[in-house]
Amino acid sequence: MKKLIGVLILSATAAAINGAPNQAEREQNLSRHPSADRDPAWSPDGKRIAFVSNRDGNFEIYVMNADGSQQTRLTTNAAADRNPAWSREGKQIVFQSNRDGNEEVYLMKADGSQQTRLTNHAGDDIFPDLSPDGAKITFTSNRNGNLDIFVMNADGSQPTPLTKHAHRDAWSRWSPDGKRLAFFSRRDSNDDNDEIYVMNSDGSAVKRLTDNRGHDFCPAWSADGKQIAFVSIRDDAQVYVYRMNADGSALERVTSKPDRVSTPTWSPDGKRIAFSSQRDGNFEVYVAEITGKN
Repeated sequence: MKKLIGVLILSATAAAINGAPNQAEREQNLSRHPSADRDPAWSPDGKRIAFVSNRDGNFEIYVMNADGSQQTRLTTNAAADRNPAWSREGKQIVFQSNRDGNEEVYLMKADGSQQTRLTNHAGDDIFPDLSPDGAKITFTSNRNGNLDIFVMNADGSQPTPLTKHAHRDAWSRWSPDGKRLAFFSRRDSNDDNDEIYVMNSDGSAVKRLTDNRGHDFCPAWSADGKQIAFVSIRDDAQVYVYRMNADGSALERVTSKPDRVSTPTWSPDGKRIAFSSQRDGNFEVYVAEITGKN
């Protein structure tokens, strides 16, 4: 299970339809560093992007302006801090860290201060996300023996499973209205491939959105809740970022180059998607302009 957690953290946070003409010209490298820069998360005001980098020796959480300037380190410890997600007012960041021996969920202020551990379990708690009202946090955990999605209060109390399935459910992301959660799962593929699903925030009304022989990972809602971006390995066995309507229709490829991409995140205005990519030899944070309509 430890090996599976590691693979998910790297591939699900790293993980065909025709692309738009000249899309490559609308994709820019923001972080521009020889290290590995990954896991971007756009701030709600659109001015900043949180990301993860090992440029100082191990994975820590950084923040930069949306144009890539003023890259600033927020966490400092000997362990790995990963997968940052903003609160909707932009004042807090939730993340995962193995600083206390295994993966747990932490919360800090957006300037890196007041880092607080929220979960305390022998299992691994990963991929956290804050609800729009700031009252709840979802996360993925193997504490019950299999990877399932849990929800807890924002202070870490009352962790409760939302899914209980024989095959893995992971990477839950709140819809902007707080009513639904998008996630990926192998529940309908006999543990063969991952697909994108949505469910109500209480775990009910699970609905499959994609049906792909490859793998679909890491869903991300647009700020208006009308679209979902995700990472996909499709018929040509290459990895791209795609987007679709929130009901699974109007699938469209976003990125132009077949490479290892991961963790897409929308700008609040819906005009850009940031993602990490290894297209230039090492993982860096890129941004793609969105053209056309879904």
